[in-house]
Amino acid sequence: MTDLTVSPASAPTDVVDYFRAKADAYDDVDDQPYWMLSDELLWYVLSTGVLPRLPEGFRFLDAGGGTGRWSHRFATARPDATGVLYDLTPAMSDVARDKAHRHGYADRLTVRNGDLADVAGALAGERFDLIFNFHNVLGFVRDPAQVIAGLAELLTPGGVLVSFVPSRWHAAFFNLALGQVEEAESCVEGSGRFTDTMPAMHLFTPAQLATLHEAAGLKLDVVTGFPCLIYPGYQETQLHGSTGWLRNLLSDKDAFARIYELERRVLTDPAAAGRGNNLFTVASRRTTA
Repeated sequence: MTDLTVSPASAPTDVVDYFRAKADAYDDVDDQPYWMLSDELLWYVLSTGVLPRLPEGFRFLDAGGGTGRWSHRFATARPDATGVLYDLTPAMSDVARDKAHRHGYADRLTVRNGDLADVAGALAGERFDLIFNFHNVLGFVRDPAQVIAGLAELLTPGGVLVSFVPSRWHAAFFNLALGQVEEAESCVEGSGRFTDTMPAMHLFTPAQLATLHEAAGLKLDVVTGFPCLIYPGYQETQLHGSTGWLRNLLSDKDAFARIYELERRVLTDPAAAGRGNNLFTVASRRTTA
């Protein structure tokens, strides 16, 4: 097993540069059919398995929240909620602030900049019922174990940490599908990329995630993965454009609905987790020592 405390990930400045260039157009992924499917599956597991666990007036932390795509979902779905979006890249945070103002929840969302390596100190004294980090956030940090431990410190007793992270096995498959054998070999070792323009990032397995959460004193309640049956193509790694056959298939409303239902059935089986494009976990802070 790759030692995740010896990070192959890029330096924070590389990550900032990468996302600064994407900030203004990052939300355009909302228009790509594949990511629409992935987002609907993510919202399904959140709305059925996470939101019911949260108290009225819960506080959330969007760790590495970027342009606030998921802060927006929570803030609009639960007008009683308040939160903090914490991100490394000021250009992404500016988009999140503007979005909060335009949609009327700027009084309920605080946007702060900082490195997740320092999040426990930066937000010391604050506590959150829900902390989430989605897509490649844990992939891009220097030390995932340190970040998970820091986030765990900020949870209320019984609070939940929800992660959606890049899968090692899917990353290897993706690169082999593009004929990139050397990159696939790197992915199997635990670090890789989906394009040659992105920084290298950590890639995870279900067993690794269990170890990381246990080390942080968290109880891992859910480990699954999705989408499991349909994978993105190269065009889905870009902010614009879609792979032709995916666009044609998922633009058909009936086909989209049927695939969505198939994916929902599969993601309830923990054995399918390793087949997911991304891995999804829900972990809770123990109420007693």
